[in-house]
Amino acid sequence: LRGLQRDVLDEPVPIALAQALRSRRRFAWPQFAAAAALFGVGCLGGWLARGVAPDLPIAARPLPGFVREARVAHLVYTPEKRHAVEVGIDQSKHLIDWLSRRLGAPLAAPDLSAQGYTLMGGRLLPGEQAQSRAQFMYEQASGERVTLHVSVFGPESAPASTSFRFNNEGTTSSFYWVDGRYGYALTGALPRASLERLANLAYTQLLPITPATKSP
Repeated sequence: LRGLQRDVLDEPVPIALAQALRSRRRFAWPQFAAAAALFGVGCLGGWLARGVAPDLPIAARPLPGFVREARVAHLVYTPEKRHAVEVGIDQSKHLIDWLSRRLGAPLAAPDLSAQGYTLMGGRLLPGEQAQSRAQFMYEQASGERVTLHVSVFGPESAPASTSFRFNNEGTTSSFYWVDGRYGYALTGALPRASLERLANLAYTQLLPITPATKSP
């Protein structure tokens, strides 16, 4: 067979075929090298990133709507001099009865005087979905004010009960919590520790609120 095909074997390789072979040899190594480099970078990145994922910050919880309402109302009404509240402390019984009736549940205004804050009064507020909300405003002798925003949720719209949670935006902070159908947000431009003491004082007085029992 070799003898019969010797003339063919001795023929020079066609120029087109030789160029094609050289082209394959020339580009194969760079492509392999690039793939190897990418694989190496991936391995190195994975090794360096080991243990990093658990330390990444957890995404912030979405802020409940009533806390946003509380912050806006605080910013709108606390600067007021003559109309900071709708009903003053001189009509405290009327204030509590009126707001309780509008929100459809018994309310109470906690006493924060142990921390130097006196109740000024309160007002009726609208919620994001046209619900009735209540705001109680307190003032310190220095003029610093804090507000307690109260929401009463319907049976199907009540968020899950929560303990204290903290939110800060600029110079205004809120401690908020949910207890049954009630949502509370205490808001003020105070250091976190000071606001937390006020929130704890309010919390102990607001848990639980139950309708007054009538004498037989």
